[in-house]
Amino acid sequence: MKITVITPFYEGDKYMDGFVDSMLSNEKALSEAGHSLEVILVNDSPWRKLEAPNSEQSFLRVITNPENKGIHYSRVAGLKEATGDYIMFLDQDDILEADALAQLLAAALSHKSQVMVCNAYLEQSDGSKLLWYRNDYHKALIGDLTTYLRVGIQIISPGQCLVKRDVVPAFWQEHLVKKNGADDYYLWLLLLAAGVRFDYLDKALYTHRYTKSNLSKDTNITDASVYDFLDLLPDCDYFKQEDIFTLHEMITYKNQFRASSKLGKITSSLANLGLFIDNLKFKKKTGTGYGFNR
Repeated sequence: MKITVITPFYEGDKYMDGFVDSMLSNEKALSEAGHSLEVILVNDSPWRKLEAPNSEQSFLRVITNPENKGIHYSRVAGLKEATGDYIMFLDQDDILEADALAQLLAAALSHKSQVMVCNAYLEQSDGSKLLWYRNDYHKALIGDLTTYLRVGIQIISPGQCLVKRDVVPAFWQEHLVKKNGADDYYLWLLLLAAGVRFDYLDKALYTHRYTKSNLSKDTNITDASVYDFLDLLPDCDYFKQEDIFTLHEMITYKNQFRASSKLGKITSSLANLGLFIDNLKFKKKTGTGYGFNR
């Protein structure tokens, strides 16, 4: 079996040594298990020359966008070139354990998975790490569409996920968001709406690195990206209209909540009482501090 790792590159020189070292370690582990690795770097800063090191050109190659096109375009461009049975969309600044891909693939093959999701660490500003899924209740929600619609995305990054290449939705590949930040949320929603099962590997094999430039930390940016794909979803013949409405309602409510005074928060919560209760339940049952305002 072959895994293709697709990584958009945007002026990410400072991460490249670590990225290449990680891919070398994972390539070795996969090879020892009888599998192979293909890495596609998509250069989205084409004014800068990017070449694969000579010693790694056997499995690592670079394609270059004609101009800066954004993360979603870059991921799809890499996907069109991919030859792997499974895909991982890995960000340039994030970290995989040395044998993460081999472990994910073994689990995926064992469970005949279409999407295999591992646990992860969320790096904090002080360098400490927060374990993402901390109890069984939260782990059970990784593939629950209702939670994605009423609470929010349950996966930090696609770097946690191994996805069977042939289940990546054609709609996601053909209807691109123009604003960076939530194309992965869009992908999970489409997969779940299509009935694709998400399986879970209870090992923390991925670390979401803390950087001040992480788009996912700016809710205004990511919410703008969600509104972008909300405008696209009505053209998807298997995504229910009522689910589009619920998602729009949830994102709008949380936007209002974050921007409001204490009185405004109370008022908006009373106006969206069902969502408010669902988010409080999520926060309590998962034991997390990040459930309500995500």
